[in-house]
Amino acid sequence: MHATTVEALVSEEAGPRLRAATDVDAAFDALFQRERVPMVRVAYLLVGSESLAEEIVQDAFAAVYVRWARIDNPGGFLRQCVVNGARSALRRRALEKRKAPLLVDDRTAPAGRELLDALAALPIGWRSVVVLRFYEGMSQEEIAVALDMRLGTVKSSLHRGLARLREALEP
Repeated sequence: MHATTVEALVSEEAGPRLRAATDVDAAFDALFQRERVPMVRVAYLLVGSESLAEEIVQDAFAAVYVRWARIDNPGGFLRQCVVNGARSALRRRALEKRKAPLLVDDRTAPAGRELLDALAALPIGWRSVVVLRFYEGMSQEEIAVALDMRLGTVKSSLHRGLARLREALEP
């Protein structure tokens, strides 16, 4: 919109409600122009992904816009939203890595589901070694080659994974 069009809209005849909305939009636009790039940099440094950083910042700006009338320091609130969004994303990422879903169908017995749940709770490295050893029937040497691990790492991962499974499954 051209400046003359905005000025015409905000004229005395337009009313105070439209003027207030235009003032908020102008202030928000100024905040967006000033803070978007620095906030994307902050988010990127926190999460290590450009696309995720953009998404976090977009969500943060949306939160600022919705609460604009109730916040005293929009820039500070924006930073808080970005940091909290990054923390949430990192927690989500860690949880997804820790507990990758296992496929279970309706025919799986309850004891089998308990085993699958315990297996899903293992760190992915331990889970990989246990599955390759007992599901695929691979030797420890074959697992070491397949996963590009040292044999000692395979042995310790297998030992720790089985110990954790025993803890989870024993009454």
